[in-house]
Amino acid sequence: MKLSVEQISRENEEEVIISRHIMLSTFFMCLLFNPASQLPVVSFFGRCILFTLVCMATLVVYYSRTELTLRGWWIRTILHAALLEAVLLPLAHHWEFWYGPLDAIIYASFILAAKILWHLVNFGQSIRTATQINEQLLRRQNGQKQGGV
Repeated sequence: MKLSVEQISRENEEEVIISRHIMLSTFFMCLLFNPASQLPVVSFFGRCILFTLVCMATLVVYYSRTELTLRGWWIRTILHAALLEAVLLPLAHHWEFWYGPLDAIIYASFILAAKILWHLVNFGQSIRTATQINEQLLRRQNGQKQGGV
């Protein structure tokens, strides 16, 4: 599976969309679970933007000069999940998005859930695209049979 520039661009867009939803849910969770806290909205969303850019930068793990095998894709996906956890957890702790061990576990599970959600959305879009391509190929094939008969 070799990723083209268009595929990487589409995956980056999906990452931004999913990260935006995760960060908005984090914002509201902070308000829900700690309503007494003062959450500066501008700096919070600025950090969320930086968080998203860091997430996008970790996608470099998927870069390959040759087509990835299924095994290679899985290895890179697991490596990407570990890299996200290793980079985002300390950064989130530094920005005081979480404080204690239980918070870390919850935050780590959110990062993993976001990654899984991203792959599910990507998989769904790939199925839809494959279905459309197969339908076009079938129409073209049927058109050639009718024209040749």
